[in-house]
Amino acid sequence: MIMKVSDFGKSYIFLPDATQGSVKYVDSRSLWEIGTKGVVVNTLHLAFNLGLERMHRLGGIHKLMDWNGIVLSDSGGFQVFSLIHRKAWHGKISDEGAEFKHPNTGQKIYLTPEFSLDMQMAIGSDICVVLDDCRDANISRHEAEESVERTIKWAYRSKKYWDKKYAQKGKLLSAVVQGAQFLDLREYCAKELTKIGFDGYNFGGFVVDDDGNLVEDELRLVAQNTPEDKFRYGMGIGKPLDIVKAASLGYKVFDTVLVTRNARHGTLYVGDREDSIKINIRNEQFAEDFSPIDTTCDCFACTHFSKAYVRHLLRQKEGVGYMLASIHNLRFYQRLTNSLNGMDGGLLVKKILLLNAS
Repeated sequence: MIMKVSDFGKSYIFLPDATQGSVKYVDSRSLWEIGTKGVVVNTLHLAFNLGLERMHRLGGIHKLMDWNGIVLSDSGGFQVFSLIHRKAWHGKISDEGAEFKHPNTGQKIYLTPEFSLDMQMAIGSDICVVLDDCRDANISRHEAEESVERTIKWAYRSKKYWDKKYAQKGKLLSAVVQGAQFLDLREYCAKELTKIGFDGYNFGGFVVDDDGNLVEDELRLVAQNTPEDKFRYGMGIGKPLDIVKAASLGYKVFDTVLVTRNARHGTLYVGDREDSIKINIRNEQFAEDFSPIDTTCDCFACTHFSKAYVRHLLRQKEGVGYMLASIHNLRFYQRLTNSLNGMDGGLLVKKILLLNAS
């Protein structure tokens, strides 16, 4: 069943990352068959590789992907951090926007709050995200304050531009809460963005600390200071236990690249073991194992093939192996959000919590 945009975030949902308009090694039909309701695409990368005008001419990402589900577009704010602040690409940031220079082609894009929304609308996104100034988790107080103030300024500009040009288009607009590890700044940013008024509020920055633990205090504070009747999006929250924890804090929307990345490296999530919810299928113990990856899973990989076959394909770096492993992991995450929604009586969620407690 196709999710209505107006229903987005009313139930738990996991969005696979389709950065360039494709989830790696998984086609749109397979995504739909495993129960995927929406995907995340990236505004900046699509702007570089297709551009605003061409995207308009091509009819948007739904048409290109043959995808009838939800499309959420990341504004490019994370790339402000990952490419400019980290100095991976040449670029510069000001209160007006962020200039990116592609290291291979020399192409430049000036990403402003307004252009980001124009590009997202050319993409045909159902859920748009306003541009934010994302930073590292371990920045100074001064840097965090600068990030928050710029994020709020850009959010104000975005909302003003949106209301003038796009508010009647039947789309949703969400904002990103910054503040790094400073709880008072997280609270301030959440409250100021709430004053501006958005359809959803996204937790920005890093969702785990240096030890890999979920930043629960920061997540809780953002949830407590954003409206209950708007969706809350835990951007990048990816480990199953972290999703369960974040759900208990008030978040409904999740995404991560880890699901398919882990699949390609042989880490597969399972619900039929008593000791763990994941296995490394590359291990020798599965070389002659003719059972499915997960006896409780109904995905194409589990209903047609054995652990031995998927292991063989991955070890030989066969594309079909990457596809089967990715389909399985993505189905596990859909089963997880289904469990959060009570569709299996919450059994998978209970198992994840039980394994964590043991």
